[in-house]
Amino acid sequence: MKYVRLVAALAAASVLTACTTTPLATVAPPPLAATYANEDLAKHGPVSDLGAWWQGFHDPILDRLVDTAIANNLNLKAAVARIDAARALRIGTASQWFPSLDLNADASRQRMSASQAFPTDTPTTGNAFGFNASLAWEIDIFGRIRQGVSAADADVTSAQNDALAVRIATIDETVQTYVTVRGLEQRIALVEANALSQRSTEQSTQRMFDAGVLPVADVDRATAQTETTLAELPALELERQTAIHRLSIITASTPQDIYARLDPPAPAPVWTPPALGIGTPADLLRRRPDVRAAEARVVAAYARIGVAEADLKPHLQLIGVIGAAIDGFSGATFARSLAWMAGASASAPLFDGGRRRSVVALRRAEADQAVAAYRATVLTAVNDVETSIAATARNRSRTESLERATSSARGAYTQINRSWRSGESAFIDTLEVQRSLLAVEDSLAQARTDELRSQVRLMSALGQ
Repeated sequence: MKYVRLVAALAAASVLTACTTTPLATVAPPPLAATYANEDLAKHGPVSDLGAWWQGFHDPILDRLVDTAIANNLNLKAAVARIDAARALRIGTASQWFPSLDLNADASRQRMSASQAFPTDTPTTGNAFGFNASLAWEIDIFGRIRQGVSAADADVTSAQNDALAVRIATIDETVQTYVTVRGLEQRIALVEANALSQRSTEQSTQRMFDAGVLPVADVDRATAQTETTLAELPALELERQTAIHRLSIITASTPQDIYARLDPPAPAPVWTPPALGIGTPADLLRRRPDVRAAEARVVAAYARIGVAEADLKPHLQLIGVIGAAIDGFSGATFARSLAWMAGASASAPLFDGGRRRSVVALRRAEADQAVAAYRATVLTAVNDVETSIAATARNRSRTESLERATSSARGAYTQINRSWRSGESAFIDTLEVQRSLLAVEDSLAQARTDELRSQVRLMSALGQ
């Protein structure tokens, strides 16, 4: 009767322990300003969830590329698989709440010699059958299992947020790479158009040379400028091909498939970003999945300290065995051979040369690393937003200046080219204005691409 009461008390203690919730570790983020340093360059107000914001380009090719990347990207698939792995480990850890039950069976036929068959001294041959069921149930008095489950829960949370962060990064890279491809196509078209114009000038100088109006040096200068402009095409085409090959990796597609989607070249993407508030640096602690993942790793690290500390304390376990060893299958034989055992066992560490305490020290060091990584992640997230805000505003200003410069360069080219053909200006002026026009048009195309990329980067930095 005393034994029954002991078992009942231990079972009750296990149930109460299982129902206790482990307090989660809390970690303070690094000092954050109330607003962003470049807040005056962006729209104020809270951040709203924009969903599929890339659809604002109204580009079906880009939409399909993003859908393909989300479905096929290998980094994203690996991140999702890590969620499954974390959930499986959580199930394995939580299974320690419950008793383990094992069933064993064996069968054999054996002969005992005369010397073994004491006291009959008669050799015997017979069958032997045995089976038993064993049970073991650890009573989690000091929270080893409870803390392990808390760590596993935090690992699942971390894996889920890591997958969200990879998804955001995949969309960001897909859109930025697509914008780069289209921007390069515009630059290639500009170089080709300028080369065509310069070739026309070269032909005019050749005719004027044949008429004895211009020296041969002017023909050579015109030819050199045309060939110099054409020499820019291979480098730009290589950049486009490299970006397309990068898209094939992001979307886990073949380069041939991406070429088929992107050919022929299309106009540069046009996107008016939504009126998106930037919120405050504190908002990123809730919005950015990489910050939430880092915070979950801190929780897991502190829970594992609890597991290591629980290993320094006694372990208590309920055990039981029931089984039989028989030589035949009859009810009477089975009843006579049935045996059982129930009990409790306890173990307490006395001396292990400091092994368990070294594990506690290791877990504390890992927790310190997790805290430092969390704070670094927060600062990096804030820096991403700060940099993206500044880049978006500065690139917009640069684009506006280059648009005015391009307009002036085109006007100058028209006027000087007309003056040269009428003999009012030197040929060298025409070549110079052609070079200037190509340079400023190319800079404008790059600036527009950079502006789009910085706007896209701001969306990702805000956790969109």
